[in-house]
Amino acid sequence: MQGKKLTNFTNYILLASALVYYPTHAKAQDTDMQPLKFTQKAQLNQQKYSNKLGFGADNFANSTERAFSVKLAEGDYAVKVKVTAKQTTEFMLFSEDRRIMQLPQTLQQGQSAEYTFFSNVKTVKLASAEQDPPQGSVVGLRGDEFISRNWDDKLTIALSNQNVEFEQVEISQYKGNRILLAGDSTVADQASSDYASWGQFLPALVDNHLVINHARSGETLKSFIFSLRWDKLLSQTQAGDIVLIQFAHNDEKKQWPRTYSAADGAYPEYLRAFIADVKQKNALPVLVTPVARRFFKNGELLNTHEGYDKAVRNVGQTLNVPVIDLTAQTSSFYQMLGQEKSPQAFAAKGKDKTHHNHYGAWVIAQMVAKQLKAQFADKVDLSEFDFDGSAPPQPDEQIFSRDLWPDMRPVEVEISGS
Repeated sequence: MQGKKLTNFTNYILLASALVYYPTHAKAQDTDMQPLKFTQKAQLNQQKYSNKLGFGADNFANSTERAFSVKLAEGDYAVKVKVTAKQTTEFMLFSEDRRIMQLPQTLQQGQSAEYTFFSNVKTVKLASAEQDPPQGSVVGLRGDEFISRNWDDKLTIALSNQNVEFEQVEISQYKGNRILLAGDSTVADQASSDYASWGQFLPALVDNHLVINHARSGETLKSFIFSLRWDKLLSQTQAGDIVLIQFAHNDEKKQWPRTYSAADGAYPEYLRAFIADVKQKNALPVLVTPVARRFFKNGELLNTHEGYDKAVRNVGQTLNVPVIDLTAQTSSFYQMLGQEKSPQAFAAKGKDKTHHNHYGAWVIAQMVAKQLKAQFADKVDLSEFDFDGSAPPQPDEQIFSRDLWPDMRPVEVEISGS
């Protein structure tokens, strides 16, 4: 991704990582917590966050967002917020790294509304094992993750613009169902520029599950294991949870020999191992074929994942595991938009042919949500939305303006993988 960068972004990241606070007392919730309630507008909207205080306004300086953070232990939370419009405006509600909790809403000047959603706080720490170094094991963060809201000791709630302000925030423990995501950049929460993923839109579409997104840009099945991200996901997985697994974009890259997995070799075997791990937790694995890239030849879309999408389907069929075929669905989506209009679903103003913008991610998230409902009709409840995969919404039917999609990074950052 091209954009404004600091003169020495690497030094910036190293400095930021030194300032990140990982408390030694942070651990998974194991007792009932008393609800936390914040009702003073000054605390919610003006008072700056500090570790000593443990709560406060927490906006990125260059962002249009209005953010509020509360220091919390690793765990699952239900959040109720009341907001009021200072002037008539359209806005969205987010948690953590620009994860969508509420799709675009419009409030008139002085009008208030209440919203309830579920969010998760996770830190890099892992339970100790005999194989660990003396200092213990942590998830291997990289890139801009050292300043990510997804890996700190806070729960951050954000409104997309300053025309809306918090009136009340109430946080309590969540003990319901969960959906956990493992994947690459097309699944991961994207916090900068016009980049977005179906994974970060999914929470706004599923009503009765907490969505915990462990996906990371540039990941492969191998690297997800070696960086201990898979261990971390499994540590948060409980009986009855649903685990969505989507890889291939980077596994298929021979130019990355350390993490390359052949479609007819290691790739399906790693998928089998992931499925076995999930089943061992008495949870429910779901395989997802990789979203298609946008490469046309003579007006027809090319399948750059050839062999990998087939491997996913074969493993799913052999092991009787549900498969959401996003390769097929997104290919049809791009074809229906056509070669000229399909760039409007992609990031970097359409220059990127792999990663999506907010519109593209929103459409694909609806594909995933509908398939989840079809596979788990008695478990998954969806918010009300009308989606027809044979005639998906056009770009002009849902416009995510800049006021709806604030940056949640100090600078624009590059996305790993392609």
